[in-house]
Amino acid sequence: MKRAYHNICLLDGTLQQGPVVVETDKNERFLGWHKLHGEEPFTEWIGGTFSMSKCNLAP
Repeated sequence: MKRAYHNICLLDGTLQQGPVVVETDKNERFLGWHKLHGEEPFTEWIGGTFSMSKCNLAP
């Protein structure tokens, strides 16, 4: 699943300005993120800041 946010707070506390896309699997486990460059198919806009400290990290 792909969701877009204004920013992402990384595990070390660094705030990465976005917009960014956060990708998770069907169990909501974090797979990765990247900067959003224009429209991206199948991406839900959430807004706000995604905090990596609150997510399940995939092994």
